[in-house]
Amino acid sequence: MKLKFAGLNASIKPAGRFLFGQPARRGLGGILLFCACFTLTRAQSPNGVFLTDTVEIGKPFRYSLSIRHRPNIDVLFPDTARHFAPFLVRDMTIFSTETSTRGSLDSAVYTLITFETRPVQTLEVPVWLLRTPTDCTLVRSSADTVRLRERIQTQRPDTLRLATHTKVVVLKQQMNYPLLMIILMGLCALAGVLFLFFGGNIRTRIRRYQLYRQYMSFQRSFDRLTRNIGPETAPKDAGRAVVLWRKYMERIESKPFTSLTTREIAELVQDNRLADALKEIDGAIYGGVYSDHTQQSLRILSEVADSAYRRNSVHLVEAHQEATFD
Repeated sequence: MKLKFAGLNASIKPAGRFLFGQPARRGLGGILLFCACFTLTRAQSPNGVFLTDTVEIGKPFRYSLSIRHRPNIDVLFPDTARHFAPFLVRDMTIFSTETSTRGSLDSAVYTLITFETRPVQTLEVPVWLLRTPTDCTLVRSSADTVRLRERIQTQRPDTLRLATHTKVVVLKQQMNYPLLMIILMGLCALAGVLFLFFGGNIRTRIRRYQLYRQYMSFQRSFDRLTRNIGPETAPKDAGRAVVLWRKYMERIESKPFTSLTTREIAELVQDNRLADALKEIDGAIYGGVYSDHTQQSLRILSEVADSAYRRNSVHLVEAHQEATFD
């Protein structure tokens, strides 16, 4: 600047001597110095402009910043974290320096976001000019404003009218599936823990309960067939009672009682009374011979079934205890 101004002052000295006296030369030099400083200051003023007139909260918009300067001057643009308040910088695009006879042009476009609710928002950013490592000049961009576009009507009407009649809307019940899944997963986890620690005991109790239900069902059906048995109904009811007894014994003992003969059943079951009872019942079924011993023989079949039930129930408990101790 000094060299350029010095060259300009040297070129006007002869004219000063020719046209004006010493005071005139001093006045002309002051005018030229003021014009040169004014032109340099205007040329080095940054230009900051919003590329839109209105913005919305949370939506990005762009801001352009440019400065023209002499080629031998370095330029520092503002810090995006501090100098753009109340706006937030989301992105920045920097353009290469363009140099011409008018000087060098540096420019950048910033993508900003605002969360302020003020209707009018202004931005003015600083730019630093580095002439030498020890000479730094701060200049500010031209202030530019942008208006906030409101989406919510904040003004209330002059009169508020309350509804005198309202229609009740019945809402459909909706299932809270996430909560249901959490409950089901919790129940499954609890069941897994219980089965891990008490699985053997639970299985034993379930099996004993099933044996009890089967035995009670057999006893009800057997008693219904043998309660009112007589000489006329003995062949039919006694036959049904024996078939029912064979099926129950086959299920509880896991042996083919329905396909075995009377002698084979008597040998299989360790009860001395069973052989005579089965012969007495066969005489009532096939020979029509009914007596008081027939009713007593049917009662023996019921007692044999009861002994088989109790023996299997105790066997389940003993097997569970042995597995637990092992």
